[in-house]
Amino acid sequence: MIKQTLKVALIAGLVSSSIAQACTSVAWNTDLGVFTSRTNDWVEATNPVLGNINKGSLRSIQGNGLGDLYKVKYNIVGVLAYGDFVHDGVNSQGLQVNTLYYSPMTLSADLKSDSITQFTLGEYILANYKSVEEATSELPKLAIATMQVEGMPMEIKLHWSMTDKSGGRAVIEMDEDGLKIYRGEDADVMTNQPSLATHLENKKKHQSSWVNADRNTDFGSTGNPSAESRYLHASYFKSKLTEPSSTQNGLMKIASVPYRVPADAPYKDYGNGMTGYATEWTLSQSLTTGESVMEYNFDDNWNTVKFNVYELMGKDFRKPLTENTISSLF
Repeated sequence: MIKQTLKVALIAGLVSSSIAQACTSVAWNTDLGVFTSRTNDWVEATNPVLGNINKGSLRSIQGNGLGDLYKVKYNIVGVLAYGDFVHDGVNSQGLQVNTLYYSPMTLSADLKSDSITQFTLGEYILANYKSVEEATSELPKLAIATMQVEGMPMEIKLHWSMTDKSGGRAVIEMDEDGLKIYRGEDADVMTNQPSLATHLENKKKHQSSWVNADRNTDFGSTGNPSAESRYLHASYFKSKLTEPSSTQNGLMKIASVPYRVPADAPYKDYGNGMTGYATEWTLSQSLTTGESVMEYNFDDNWNTVKFNVYELMGKDFRKPLTENTISSLF
């Protein structure tokens, strides 16, 4: 196994964030197109940057100059974190990837120079595939291995959602017994561990109460930000959405569905006192039109930034999403 060391900024950020990462991703197919929304919940500010990766450029398969190089097939506009790692992104063909924390992730430790890692799988998918259908058919053929980062108290473990502008949706989980790919409506909502299979079974226990629901209905969530509760919260409120009247209306509606973890919410005591975390940002997008809304709310920053990913394709830029400066760029 090749044990690689990443940049100090990546190490510092991922050490703390790996302890309490809890996010939600939701997809919604409508008559006006495909909408998605995801929350990013962390113990610290990640200071996300909106940036591009252009068709024809060479990228290192393990990030930050590590591993073999490959040529990018499609333009990408994405949310970059801790250096140049693609946290979330959309490519020029309308394929989107969201990255969320998932502690059961099980990957080979045999990291070779041509291995894709958990840090770069999302980027690799966006760079090479045009649809959920194509990506899911190729995933079993990829050599994916875990990258260990020196100085970390635990391994960073992830799972991914893919959505495309045709309405395709998949959740990718790599479990102890192998690769799992969930498709269609089963994949419309994802949170964190346990597995999506467990979340789906849990939803079945409560769905009957959703049919004639009102404000007093117990739809299964405890109201706390555990993954199980957030999954039921998002699934229930997504099931109640009616057709949007416009793209803007659709973005507003889908953004209201994921559970947003309040500031200073207690999470867990890891031996140094109770750890809290909150929803740092929410990104809502129309994969049909490219219209996107980033709502950033952490520390002293409280901003809403609007942009269109398709209009930004092929350009060369890096702009912070903590500041409302995108609209005056181009």
